[in-house]
Amino acid sequence: MSSREQILNTIRANRPAPVELPDIHAPVFVHYDDPHQQFSTLVETLGGCAVYVNEGQSVLDAVKAHWPDAGQGRIVNLLEGNNAGQSHTELQAQSQSPHDHQNVDIAIVAGQLAVAENASVWVSNANLDCRSLYFLCQRLVMVVPRERMVHTMRDAYAQIKIEERGFGSFIAGSSRTADIEQSLVMGAHGAMAALVVFV
Repeated sequence: MSSREQILNTIRANRPAPVELPDIHAPVFVHYDDPHQQFSTLVETLGGCAVYVNEGQSVLDAVKAHWPDAGQGRIVNLLEGNNAGQSHTELQAQSQSPHDHQNVDIAIVAGQLAVAENASVWVSNANLDCRSLYFLCQRLVMVVPRERMVHTMRDAYAQIKIEERGFGSFIAGSSRTADIEQSLVMGAHGAMAALVVFV
């Protein structure tokens, strides 16, 4: 018997006793009385903001109310039926490379659901060939139907079907890190500012 086989046999003979996996269908242990308030509070902690569209107000109105300088830079609006900003088709025609999205000032994208537990938004798109837009734009606006709020990530995973989409990601807040030299870096992994608009 070789040394390798001896080592492997010793490991096999000394395996720890199997432990039963936790019941992921156990009763809900995280529940927020007001998940929208929880989401709004947490997203601000992360450097983002959540707003609600009022009656007669458009998403672009909400964006301009939050960022009065909106419209001075390049805006890409991937919402269906949008009437402001570049559409997906126009974006495709102008994009030669994923790096072309670095000069997008504001990207407005659809969010499928929001998670109160960590203030993240699930975004996905089966036909989007410009996924770098979500991470290279300067300011990211995610538009979510207000009834599409869930309490926890477990609730979120129960509703999404990752295999049905070509692209999907949970995005929370604005991107910032202070791991290096305790220096806060904005936009290291994604947009420098994030706005969640509930409609």
